[in-house]
Amino acid sequence: MKTYELYLIQEDIAKAYFGREYLFFDLFARFSESGSLSEKKVLYKQMMYITMPLQVMKIHHKLEQALRVLGKYERTHHAHTLYTGAEYGEIMVKSQYIRMNTSGNVSMETTFFEVLRKCELTFLAMDYENKKYGWLNPLKQVRTYV
Repeated sequence: MKTYELYLIQEDIAKAYFGREYLFFDLFARFSESGSLSEKKVLYKQMMYITMPLQVMKIHHKLEQALRVLGKYERTHHAHTLYTGAEYGEIMVKSQYIRMNTSGNVSMETTFFEVLRKCELTFLAMDYENKKYGWLNPLKQVRTYV
């Protein structure tokens, strides 16, 4: 089973850190692994500075519309679950982040990512266990000329 966390990064910060996404990954990974409360407080403040709250109702609506026609679909309070044959996927939408669990091949991940990609431009997905991360919508480098 793969687990992803997705955060909505502020657009100006996402553009400023284009090509250095590993810094975001490092911040979020350190927060999830930290055992020190004082370190977690500092990391949390940094995370809140670079992320934006999610438009939860909009995301729930888009997910429900897209997923209910694809297989056995269930929705609970903030979770969407989809079964298609041997594949399973669950996506939980919180106010600051989205947690996604999938099993089977990558088509379930792709299905969820495609829906979320259409909701916002600067979602960053991170798989801490496999140390993978990336934008759902690839960003373009902004060049400033002086």
